[in-house]
Amino acid sequence: MSDVTFGEAHGGVRFGLRRPKREFEAGSSIVLELVCENRSSEPVRVFGFAVGYPRSLRVSPPKLNRPYIRVSFGDTPVLHPPDAFVTIPPGEWAVTGLDLSFAFDRRGVGLWPIAFAYDAIRGTGRIAPFTPAPGVELSTPVVEIAISGPRSLREHGIDEARENTLDRMLQDGEPMLLDALKHHGPSGYAYAARRVGRISASGVESHVGFRALAALSRLGPEAIAAVAEARVDMPHAEPAFRFADKWLRHRFGEPPSALDLPFATMLERLADQPEMRGNFLLVWQPCDLAIHGTRRVDLLGSGDAIVSIRPPGAAMASTTRTMLTSAELQGLLVQLRREAVYLLEPMREQGLPDEPRPTLEIQLALGDPFIRRIAAWNGEWRQGPAAGLADYLDRLFDPAARSSLAQAR
Repeated sequence: MSDVTFGEAHGGVRFGLRRPKREFEAGSSIVLELVCENRSSEPVRVFGFAVGYPRSLRVSPPKLNRPYIRVSFGDTPVLHPPDAFVTIPPGEWAVTGLDLSFAFDRRGVGLWPIAFAYDAIRGTGRIAPFTPAPGVELSTPVVEIAISGPRSLREHGIDEARENTLDRMLQDGEPMLLDALKHHGPSGYAYAARRVGRISASGVESHVGFRALAALSRLGPEAIAAVAEARVDMPHAEPAFRFADKWLRHRFGEPPSALDLPFATMLERLADQPEMRGNFLLVWQPCDLAIHGTRRVDLLGSGDAIVSIRPPGAAMASTTRTMLTSAELQGLLVQLRREAVYLLEPMREQGLPDEPRPTLEIQLALGDPFIRRIAAWNGEWRQGPAAGLADYLDRLFDPAARSSLAQAR
């Protein structure tokens, strides 16, 4: 533990960061090792170290009274169950990783001072987790991490100035971006592929990632190799690159994988053969939160749809029944086929505060190969390749919008 820098102990507990032995690359995986040591004579229960329990981070920028980046666990308002905590016996310690990859993706190169602070975390029932004393900032010392320029981009001839220019064009959605990427050839592919990793971030960063994916889908099949190269350098964004690989292969005409083939084939049959829709079921729930209310649609293969709506603050939901025409139902199945719904998957473990998590369940026939359930954050539905499908589903079950859909077909 000689390479761990510890802060002061409070209540017999202290936290430390392992000093990085190397520079990190901008946009690549940046994970700091956090250690919690129990120096008291009693066991303590701490949050954030349980393997497999979901946990988010809060990264706060420097301030005048705190000239360093403050990292903490971002789950303090939630009541956590017993499996969210680990018990550290006297004289022992626990170790976890702080994945700061996306937080530092756009901060640029240089030395960045950072410290971790442990805030009070609440447990359910009779759990008594360790809590710092009132007014005490239980933290590690400040550790500097060095960020260098992205090696793969520099090797491809994209210097820092050009990278910043392409970033601006990507964020602003400039029409000339595609021409700029084509002008750079393999370098343009490498730049766009690395930006795809930001899909796994949230907010505007995720939007930038989806724009980069859209650009790659228009650059040609060479984009697949560029994504594979970036995937090696940025393992923290594995869900984004896994999705990008599948989506690009679909866009460039490759057949579905062996896993998706039964579902894709059955979807084709249902779109073309109405008599086979007896076991079809679709459930679309775009929101289910107190602040947003609840909306849910259950659609059967007969075209019979049950729409449930509970406005924010209402105790009960109102339910209406409607019947899709044969043309509307076929249009929906064609839309599911066109948007390759079987490729959709979640890419973020955590959402923004009060961000809905729409779910889509589809049953084409009996048996697991013909069933899909996708639960992804609202930003993932509304910003990426699923945006057209989510909008279509919302309008299809809105009586005021159904006429416009019919005209569009």
